[in-house]
Amino acid sequence: MTSEPVDTVPGSDIPVILIAEDDEGHASLLERHLKRCGNWKTCHRFRDGQEVLDFLLKVSKSTSRARRNPHLLFLDGCMPKMSGQEVLREIQTSRMLKTVPLTIVTTTNDSQELESFQALGCTYHLNKPVEINALRHVLSQVQPNHQ
Repeated sequence: MTSEPVDTVPGSDIPVILIAEDDEGHASLLERHLKRCGNWKTCHRFRDGQEVLDFLLKVSKSTSRARRNPHLLFLDGCMPKMSGQEVLREIQTSRMLKTVPLTIVTTTNDSQELESFQALGCTYHLNKPVEINALRHVLSQVQPNHQ
């Protein structure tokens, strides 16, 4: 898996996953679990909300066939520069980005906070530390043949 944000590969059928997580331990655990889950090998890591949003906006504005929206975004709820909620608000303003399945990754189980993420377009929720079976469930919902 790559930790540098790069463009997607032209003609590649490998699903592209973005991880926006400032905590090295949580990000590494998620990446290891993704490797164990099969064909989810093209993974880009971002350390703050602004970095992932800049990448998403660049991809959504591209006319190149070599770029496409990611298959899934794992978004930390609390990051430097821009929080998960702020990133979600910005994503909702883009018609193209609104289609990206979003998974919020948090330490909270607060129902009001989780409802606010859902209202902003978040499809799934994973608790930290991420358990591999919970991750497999999310992956099976996004694309059943990549479990």
